[in-house]
Amino acid sequence: MAGKAAGTEVEAQLQRIVSPWFREMLVYDPTTSLAKVKCPVLALNGDKDTQVSSKQNLPAIRKALETAGNQNVEADELPSLNHLFQVAKTGSPVEYAEIEETMSPSVLEKISGWILQQPGEKPRVALARPPR
Repeated sequence: MAGKAAGTEVEAQLQRIVSPWFREMLVYDPTTSLAKVKCPVLALNGDKDTQVSSKQNLPAIRKALETAGNQNVEADELPSLNHLFQVAKTGSPVEYAEIEETMSPSVLEKISGWILQQPGEKPRVALARPPR
């Protein structure tokens, strides 16, 4: 039975790889879309992300935005975090189910701090208090 299940999973993976969406994703160049972005941008990647290379993507994102005139760009590689922004040992998707953390608090702090540093009116958030 395990062999049949593994074969089914392999077949499912192959179907994803040959799908039009996946083929398009492989050749898609986001530079044109990024050139249209004029709002502030915070781009984050974990350094243990095995699905999206921070070394390859963050500099390209920054360059595309800045070349198009967007000067409010921050692109940061976050240490020890995987694709889901969880603290990880290897970053492999196999680890995802083993990690209890939903998202590293350091990422939430980074995002909220960045938002609060942006010019303009600050978001007002009413924090719900637990019932007493």
